[in-house]
Amino acid sequence: MKRLLTLLLLVAAATTLRAQGTAPKAMPDSVYYLMPAFTDGYVYIRGQAPAQGKLNICAVNHSLRFIGNDGVELEASNPENILRVIIDTVAFIRYNRVFYRMYPVSADMGVAYEKTVRIIRDQKETGYGGKSQTASVKEIGSLYTEGMIFNLNRDKAYPYEVLEDICLYKGNLVFPLTKKNLRKLFPAKRAEIDAWFKAGNSLPKTVEATRSFLEGFVGD
Repeated sequence: MKRLLTLLLLVAAATTLRAQGTAPKAMPDSVYYLMPAFTDGYVYIRGQAPAQGKLNICAVNHSLRFIGNDGVELEASNPENILRVIIDTVAFIRYNRVFYRMYPVSADMGVAYEKTVRIIRDQKETGYGGKSQTASVKEIGSLYTEGMIFNLNRDKAYPYEVLEDICLYKGNLVFPLTKKNLRKLFPAKRAEIDAWFKAGNSLPKTVEATRSFLEGFVGD
């Protein structure tokens, strides 16, 4: 691994587009992470060169994860300066402590999709997983930092729900998908946007429908 990042545990919040409850069972990796597997990727940091490593993103707390030199899964720290992450060919924008998957419509804007997993547990229970021992991690060509080995407790069964939200992004900012924000992002298309809603249409409900919808306002 050329470079490593280290991260404090975050709590992510999501506005629900739809939620699916589940019976208590161990959480599969396909739910726990935003990507199917740890894959080579890049982290783009404000004011620094990109960092590289085997990356994934936790859907429970939206923490950036990487595999250390000893094969241990670690969380990256100091997330405030993380702008974007590319894992394999999939890009994520980080905004307000959440990683949104990016579906571009133009060079600088598109659909921002959020998936957050909420653990449903008795208030007396401790959190899903927890921090265990501290492991020292040295970034090649960077500063000495510390990472936390994360005890996933994957064999422990908690009920959970998957929360999804569809937003818009432009540059490094994310906006809720609303008529007001559409008019703000496409000032030259306000008349067309107003006419579209006056015709009885509502906001699209899926990523693909939103992309198709936005393509009608991009360009000329």
